[in-house]
Amino acid sequence: MNMFKMELKRGLKPLAIWSIVCILLIILFMSMFPSMKDSGMQELVNTKMDAMPKALLEAFNLENMPDFSKLNEYFAYVFQYIVIAGSIYGGILGAKSLIKEESEGTIEFLYAQPVSRTKIVTMKILSSVVIFYLFVMFMALASIGISLIVKPADLKVIDLVMDMKLLFGGFFLVGLVFMSIGFLISVVIKNLRLAMPISTGIFFTTYLLGTFSGMIDSLEFLKYFSPFHFAVPSELLKTGIETSNIIISIVIITVTTTATYFIYRKKDFII
Repeated sequence: MNMFKMELKRGLKPLAIWSIVCILLIILFMSMFPSMKDSGMQELVNTKMDAMPKALLEAFNLENMPDFSKLNEYFAYVFQYIVIAGSIYGGILGAKSLIKEESEGTIEFLYAQPVSRTKIVTMKILSSVVIFYLFVMFMALASIGISLIVKPADLKVIDLVMDMKLLFGGFFLVGLVFMSIGFLISVVIKNLRLAMPISTGIFFTTYLLGTFSGMIDSLEFLKYFSPFHFAVPSELLKTGIETSNIIISIVIITVTTTATYFIYRKKDFII
């Protein structure tokens, strides 16, 4: 339990930084919504979108033109960029979790404690999940708060809250998938400085695979290799999250987490 508290405390500063930056972005995006309700602005946006190449629209999830005058559709579109940032953050949390002490030369102190390797992994995973959960909750509270300020009078609060619940549920699931991949990275790499570029690189590689799957029919199968595209916010509001994507996410989390435990228990530490 002391290890759990120590990991939580160590993660508070990065959590605060990521939360503040993302909340400011949400406030910035949502402050523009009142102008989107103007018919002239909506017509201008549609004209600009129609002039863009179809492939580019698909890359930015705009192939089905969202109605930016509707709060839920506007928020879902801008929220995808928060999901991108949050997924990268989740991956970094996982990738740094088990390599930090070894890379900094303090693994001998940790390994000398009366705890098993299995418990070390468990405490690291639990603390990372709690930190990411807090991050998602901060985003959710900020999003609901600013949305209530700018929402149209005809939009019911309960409908807004239910849409937010769906969006942030998908966000949390995608973040956990990349975090679990990060855990596996953390027991494979040998240097902390590689954690961030590797985890970020994996995200953007899988993101591009998902983008190509939507642009090229013959590559549609690639969407199953892109966790971000399991829960694209604009699609969640229209169709919800597919059962197959939930199953694939659970399988990825289970396999990578199990592999993390197995490799860490057999690993020869650099002391």
